[in-house]
Amino acid sequence: MRILSFDTTNNSVSIALLDCEKIVSQRLFRATGSERQESVTLLLPAVDEMLEEARWKKSDLQLLVVGIGPGSFTGIRIGVVTARTLAQALNLPLVGVSLLDSYAAMLLESSPDLAEFAVVLSGGRGHFYFAAYRNGLCQPEQEVSEQTRIIEVVKAQHGNLPEMNAALACNKTWAVETPLVEALAGEAKSTDRNLVELPLLANIAAFQGGLALKRISDSKSSCSNSLASLAVSEENERDHNHLKESLLVEYPYRLVEPLYLRGASVTLKGNDGKATATN
Repeated sequence: MRILSFDTTNNSVSIALLDCEKIVSQRLFRATGSERQESVTLLLPAVDEMLEEARWKKSDLQLLVVGIGPGSFTGIRIGVVTARTLAQALNLPLVGVSLLDSYAAMLLESSPDLAEFAVVLSGGRGHFYFAAYRNGLCQPEQEVSEQTRIIEVVKAQHGNLPEMNAALACNKTWAVETPLVEALAGEAKSTDRNLVELPLLANIAAFQGGLALKRISDSKSSCSNSLASLAVSEENERDHNHLKESLLVEYPYRLVEPLYLRGASVTLKGNDGKATATN
């Protein structure tokens, strides 16, 4: 299955082309501060270049995947709007993937015995993005799919430290971004919590593309082999069209919404009352 995945939610713009779970091509652009808007404008030209290098046409694509946040308000908005526009124009199914879910999935790949845990990311200005999860793999008596492997038990939120402590009161293990380990060390010691450093997501888009494919394969278990091996050719055009139509029903672009969790940050400058968006 040929997938285009991209993420513009944080300090980089990441893009990946995948053929099933195999990464065919990937790009990464830094996008911070005033450079963010300019970097995001490189998204579509970069996609065109990558498709040309892979010798794929846009009509060869079978699935779009986009990071829905949380993160930069501007980055999320641009990414989701771009993905929805492309999906509508190309008549493709669209899957949105949360950054918190992605980190949770990656953490369980490296620590499959972890039963319950919270994922904590920097939310800026002394705030955090966080959610808590239960590991479905710790219930061997049940059949576990990608949908039930990572079970959200505390919904994704944005808040300060006291608010996060209250929401995650029952979670003793916090998996946090590397820059937050030192900042939260004192809090963890006083509350007897265990801090775990999150694995590095070098290219978020590539991981999210693979995660979306696994979720689709679970929901389409009867045709998962077709999903894994499907390629664009005259021989399987009928199967390709049937599967595509089925996915369009289950994953329409209209259902993909941004996961902002907070509003845009705005800084007022000067006496003229002009506002400048900072995120």
